[in-house]
Amino acid sequence: MELPSASSLVGPRRGGDRKPKRLGKAVLALAAAALVALVIVLSLLYSSASKPRIEGLEPSVAEPGSVVSLKGRNFGQERGDSRIEVDGVVPTSSAYISWSDSGISVRLPASVDSGLVRVLTSRGRSNAMLFMNRARLPVPTAGTKKGRAGPFIASLSSDSGQIGSLLVLTGLDFGASRGSASVFFAWSAESDGAPASGDQAAPSVVCPSEADYAYELWSDKEIRLRVPDGAVSGPVYVETGRGRSNAFFFRVAEGPGSKRYSSGTVYALSAGVSITKVKASGANELYLWAPLPVTSSSQRLVRVLDEDPKPVVPDYRGTALFHFENLAAGKSLSVDQSFLVQSFEVEAAVEAKALALPPRDAPAQAAAYAAADELVPSDAPEILAALKKAAGNERGSWKAVRLIMDWLGKNLAWTERPQADRPLDALKAGRADSYAYAIVACALLRKAGVPALPVAGCLIDPKRKAVRHYWLEAYVYGLGWVPIDPVLASGASPGGSPPAWEERSRYLSGVDSRRVAFSRGLTKLAPMTSGGRRAAKERRWSFQSFYEESSGALDAYSSFWGDIEVTGMY
Repeated sequence: MELPSASSLVGPRRGGDRKPKRLGKAVLALAAAALVALVIVLSLLYSSASKPRIEGLEPSVAEPGSVVSLKGRNFGQERGDSRIEVDGVVPTSSAYISWSDSGISVRLPASVDSGLVRVLTSRGRSNAMLFMNRARLPVPTAGTKKGRAGPFIASLSSDSGQIGSLLVLTGLDFGASRGSASVFFAWSAESDGAPASGDQAAPSVVCPSEADYAYELWSDKEIRLRVPDGAVSGPVYVETGRGRSNAFFFRVAEGPGSKRYSSGTVYALSAGVSITKVKASGANELYLWAPLPVTSSSQRLVRVLDEDPKPVVPDYRGTALFHFENLAAGKSLSVDQSFLVQSFEVEAAVEAKALALPPRDAPAQAAAYAAADELVPSDAPEILAALKKAAGNERGSWKAVRLIMDWLGKNLAWTERPQADRPLDALKAGRADSYAYAIVACALLRKAGVPALPVAGCLIDPKRKAVRHYWLEAYVYGLGWVPIDPVLASGASPGGSPPAWEERSRYLSGVDSRRVAFSRGLTKLAPMTSGGRRAAKERRWSFQSFYEESSGALDAYSSFWGDIEVTGMY
């Protein structure tokens, strides 16, 4: 049997046929390109792997002038031109005691305050570790009881944890019940989870919010709570009516993304209520619940400047409670309030897979704000039907949040005036005012397994005009509450004034500082009388179950709740 020759398998060669040569050149070119790409990738990997990295700082709390040790890798065998920085301050050459590839010992300059420590070498800039000036930590007031007066922290269950994680404080004299006492954590603007540089002489603090169900147990010797939204690494202490405790350093671990606060604006506000046309035939009572601006990680320094008359309860579940007795026929009365509020911009960068794996010990708000309530109808069939269109089977992730917001932007048009009384009717009509828009968006998120709450308040334009407005917040374990303003993200301009951010997509994970919030979620108030007649006020600047309650022979009256007035911006 004669086998075919190699030339017959290839086929006859014709003059000018150079395909094999061209193919060879193409293969060589591809190989060269692949080699270049491989070199670049290896170079990048080497650069990343060879950058200095700090893995430990000891001690992390000390006085300036103390010797600290940094443990890590890729520092270099000799210092040479390398250096460390503490909040931008560089120690002198004589301050370095030792330097090796895995450890550095250095005496900090006396001028150093609390700040971030980094190592800088020819291979790059390291990650940061936080150093705290011990002099800036709060200390208990001296007393007669073994040198201690008031609350005392003996230990923390952990020296680090994420936002929302459980923290247990053990000690003495916390009080049998919490009352007005609080646990305080460090807070900082212009940061993504670590204190900003600059003057740290009076470090800001944040405490858990009542709306977050953060306190799980409070007894005289133990406090169980969740690390609050906005907390950063720094001192933790307890403050009660008997004084302030000693402090422990607590490191807030990295979460699924970052969040920063900036551009704080201070507003002076006033509000008023008028009662006229009173008809009464005997003894009677009238209660008014006037909403107060909320205190949160992004809204701070909330102060009541004046109230006339003085409320019987200054702060009852986020409202000031006013009480009037035996109103006479034809009598008129008024309530006037003025406030000072500092509002911050908030911007978050959330990882796509965030929320996908909730922890076993999820905080209480994760369940509370994932269920339907009197305000948010997340269990309605209309919401489920809309969710299937918006997010398909995607549930419990930040991707679901983005899908829902994108669907709303395309299928729910914003209108200045309400088109329907119920948010569900607005969803069906495809047109919603800011109130209905926020409620529908919040309901969709809850149905998708994302804890969310609506926020009521006002937008404030540069000319000091306040416009009632509503937005929402979604909770991400390890990161905290992420604000979302779907109305501004859709391109709308409530009140006719364009928003602070031209790039509207920023409102899908942040809000500007041109706003003041009066409530986060529904405030459920308790009636003061058993047979009282209660009046609710919808689409106001606060979500609360009712605003007024009358009883006895108060036959009729007329009430007018004025809009918020901005009397100053700073």
